[in-house]
Amino acid sequence: MAKKKKSNLGPIFPALSVLLGLVAVVMLFLPAVAVKNTDTTYTGLQITFGYSVTVPVVGDFEIFKFSFMNLLPYILVVGGIVFAVLSAMGKGSGFASFIAAAAFIVAGVFFLLQASFIISNDLTAAVSSFLGVNLKDGFVLAYGGIIAMVCSFLAGALSLLKVFVK
Repeated sequence: MAKKKKSNLGPIFPALSVLLGLVAVVMLFLPAVAVKNTDTTYTGLQITFGYSVTVPVVGDFEIFKFSFMNLLPYILVVGGIVFAVLSAMGKGSGFASFIAAAAFIVAGVFFLLQASFIISNDLTAAVSSFLGVNLKDGFVLAYGGIIAMVCSFLAGALSLLKVFVK
């Protein structure tokens, strides 16, 4: 019987996963969400770590507070990158690829939900609840969030390919 030929594509998939994961992390600096029907956008840094503006008469006005759920996709992508690198090095190859794929795919879902994870300040939340308006309905995913989501899903798919293609 002929021996099964081994493919040389094994290390390419984790390398591409790492590259796509790095692109997803860099999207932290691009607009992640936008306000509907306006040109106003907020970066991943602003919606994750909080954002305040200085108003001349009022002073500092906090728009967003820290949101762990907006930080979590970036943490998951970094974890996926670590496991993809381990997979590329041959350390726990199948298991590491599977964990990387899971981290990337869950991060992709969380990137999709970034607009709903925004935490506004207490005053804005109180006024919006008094008026019966949901502020989160006014936000949509901007191009930075979309690119991060797509790159994360693709990195997850490539990590899964590493499991099935030897």
